[in-house]
Amino acid sequence: MEKLARSQLLNRAIQGQIRQYIMSNSLKAGDLLPPEGQIAADLGVSRGSVREAIKALESLGIVEVRHGDGVRVRSFNFDSILELLSFGVAFDPDKIAEILQIRIWLEDAAIVDALPAIDDSTLDEMESVLARWHLKANANEDTSAEDRAFHRLLYAGLNNPSLSQLIDIFWLVYHSQPAAEKGEDHNPVATVQAHRDLMAAIRLGDPVLARQRMRDHFRNLEKRMALFAQSTRRDRAANEVG
Repeated sequence: MEKLARSQLLNRAIQGQIRQYIMSNSLKAGDLLPPEGQIAADLGVSRGSVREAIKALESLGIVEVRHGDGVRVRSFNFDSILELLSFGVAFDPDKIAEILQIRIWLEDAAIVDALPAIDDSTLDEMESVLARWHLKANANEDTSAEDRAFHRLLYAGLNNPSLSQLIDIFWLVYHSQPAAEKGEDHNPVATVQAHRDLMAAIRLGDPVLARQRMRDHFRNLEKRMALFAQSTRRDRAANEVG
């Protein structure tokens, strides 16, 4: 166990040196890092140790390994958060409700500032998304792409990629789970209508109404999840008694 601990400490130390090199040299996204052999020689460690540290940094989304090209700095991203959250809710499905709550808080706050930033072109795109969404809902087809596109367009005018990525991450994590773990949407047409109601408030430019309709939409999601959770607990209790 001591040998493993030393290995982990060395790995973290090499990661720290590479991070420091990126910062000290003001490297930007796409810039190339020195070859593994040079890093190993500079730090006085083996190439294998450098390779393992680079793999760890790649998993965190800090660098990108391009075979035949080298190791390059990646642009800021939330990949590691997405991976962690996806594993977390798969490991503990009860966390899905918490993830949804965080998304609700984000969108509830952002909708007020987003409203005046939505231009006519974006409104037209949102209407097109709703039209496709309605057709698919009536045909009982998967509508997740339309749901995601609508919420992306809603905040596009804020020109805050980090906000858009965070909301998108929470959406991805929530929708990555089977319906059996988050409650199935038995009325997808009503879900489309909830977004049409939100769209009407957006066209009116009424932030209070838009916020209320956003909350109404999410409240239905929360109710759906709560009902499923109750049903699951009843089934577990019945199985324990049996």
